[in-house]
Amino acid sequence: MRWIFRIVITLIIFAVIIVAGLFLVPTDKIARIAEDQFEKNTGRALSIAGEVSPQIFPRLGVKLEDVAISNAEWSGKGPMLEAASMEMGVGFSALMGGEIVVEAFDIQSPVIRLEKSKDGQANWEFLSELGGEDDGDEGGATDVSLPLAQITNGSVEFVDAQAGQSYALSALDATLRLADLSGTGQVDMSGIYKGQSVKVAGTINGVQQMLDGGVQGVDLTASAGGNTVTFKGNAGIDPVQAKGALTGAVNDQTALFAMIDQTPPLIPIGLGQKVNVSGELTMTDAQMFLRGATLDLDHNRFTGDLDVALKNTPYVTARMAGGDIDFSAMSTDTSEGDGAANAGAGGWSDARIDVSGLSGVNGEFSLKVNSLDLGSLQLAATDMAGTLDRSRLVLNLAKVGVFGGAVSGQFVVNGRGGLSVGGDMKASGVSMQKVLTDFAGFERLVGDASMSIKFLGVGNTMNEIMNGLSGSGRMDVGSGELLGLDVAGMIKNLDASYQGDGSKTVFDDITASYTIDGGVLSNSDLNFAAELMTATGSGVVDLGGQTLKYRLVPVALAGRLEGGIRVPVIVEGPWSDVRFRPDLKALIDTELEAQKEKLKAAAKAKEDELKAKAKAKEDELKAKAAAKLKDELGVSVQQGQSAEDALKEGLENKAKDALRGLLGGN
Repeated sequence: MRWIFRIVITLIIFAVIIVAGLFLVPTDKIARIAEDQFEKNTGRALSIAGEVSPQIFPRLGVKLEDVAISNAEWSGKGPMLEAASMEMGVGFSALMGGEIVVEAFDIQSPVIRLEKSKDGQANWEFLSELGGEDDGDEGGATDVSLPLAQITNGSVEFVDAQAGQSYALSALDATLRLADLSGTGQVDMSGIYKGQSVKVAGTINGVQQMLDGGVQGVDLTASAGGNTVTFKGNAGIDPVQAKGALTGAVNDQTALFAMIDQTPPLIPIGLGQKVNVSGELTMTDAQMFLRGATLDLDHNRFTGDLDVALKNTPYVTARMAGGDIDFSAMSTDTSEGDGAANAGAGGWSDARIDVSGLSGVNGEFSLKVNSLDLGSLQLAATDMAGTLDRSRLVLNLAKVGVFGGAVSGQFVVNGRGGLSVGGDMKASGVSMQKVLTDFAGFERLVGDASMSIKFLGVGNTMNEIMNGLSGSGRMDVGSGELLGLDVAGMIKNLDASYQGDGSKTVFDDITASYTIDGGVLSNSDLNFAAELMTATGSGVVDLGGQTLKYRLVPVALAGRLEGGIRVPVIVEGPWSDVRFRPDLKALIDTELEAQKEKLKAAAKAKEDELKAKAKAKEDELKAKAAAKLKDELGVSVQQGQSAEDALKEGLENKAKDALRGLLGGN
């Protein structure tokens, strides 16, 4: 606004000269005098191509038609200012007393062209010595007051060749009330900027001081569309700076984003369809710092500190805290398609997930809240930090209360060129029944778990993400219950198909690790421990297809009966109707194998018995033969010697003795 004030004041000074001489000198000559004096004092040409008409009633004044002020020599944009007409009225009695009291100033349909060249020159710099500053004369400057100044149906164009940017304000209507140039001024201005209605109203203490680059007290309210901002404090315009109390309301996202040439993102309710903010503002150039801030995003309230760098994409740094926050609309599908029908039929939604809101801002933040409702996920006390850079949101979870336990780690939502989600998280004390109920509609596993998981999903719909999910993890569930399966009842009733009313199996611990590939979770090392039973398990969970096929092998009374009692169980079906049934084939196969082993053992025992009897009979016969040999032939069977060998040896010895007797004893 600095250049507008100075142009108005400059024109007023020379209009007074015209008024003073209107009754003494022809109007054409007065116009030429005014033009010469303006150029002498500013170096710019003032052109009055239309009529110069004196006015006596209702006040002493003058009307100038077809007025123009030339531009800088380096500009090719036409006159710096041109207007269809200007009307000015002065107080006659004050004028006679040596003071200039301009009671009214009205400029019709002005076009103001402001420019900055590539080397940084501004076309309004010629006004730096005007508007009441000391020009070195001993007598000082003339006192100027402006009770009422108006601009009707004007326009302001600003071209910054250095920054490569241009701005245009049209349908400009402005009213200025200024009793003293160095005193308080009241301004009321409206116009159209980038198709949006904008308004500014308020007071400025020390107009001249502010125009000269000083910081002065201000009380201003500005609006654009349905959006408003109010500031009360101190401010300056060259350079732009401010410090004071700020309140603001964003009720029209379309108007707001149109002013920065961006399409408004689709923001879910609770995340800022309507925004209210208040706090102590410090502003320097293109940066804002808000301390002791209160930020309302629809029905959600946060308090803390907020910094904003006004770049092409705003960069926000926030340190906020809140109470019970409701972001449930984040999980609500508002796009067209058959996603809702698919979800209702038991499958994942095929509706496109819109994360375009992530592109509207960059920044970093920290957040502490008492609770956080994400729609499909309910969080208790939460402490997290995050960064948002070019549609990629990274959440670092220090501690997040969820499902009765706590989660920590990192979660990423990447909206660059499509959508992907991923994470590396750990959890402790988490209720497995709540987890599986919310995510899989499965209510039968009761117990608190410690878990770790790494995962990555890519796709623009939940169906695509879940069917392409990959990752790995581990789970350790403490003592709990498995509902719908009563192994103890099966044992007591000697009926493997027994289920009973309210059937359940109490366990001491469950551990398992798993991998995920193509949306299918696979596990092969489940271990289940209970007082009278242990179990192992393996199988797959089709996360994309929402089905389950798993085989448990419980072993009961292993410490009391040899081998225990095995009751294999098949767990299968869609998540909405998971079924438990005994694995009868496995039971039969196990029993047949046991009978087979029993028969083998009995046959071997019988064989061993017969062999023992045969050997005993053999030994008996051998003993009788040895005794007979000794009695009848005098042959003794030596240890390790067979009866046949002993008999042969005995006969040989008898023959030798007989032969020696025949030969005379030799």
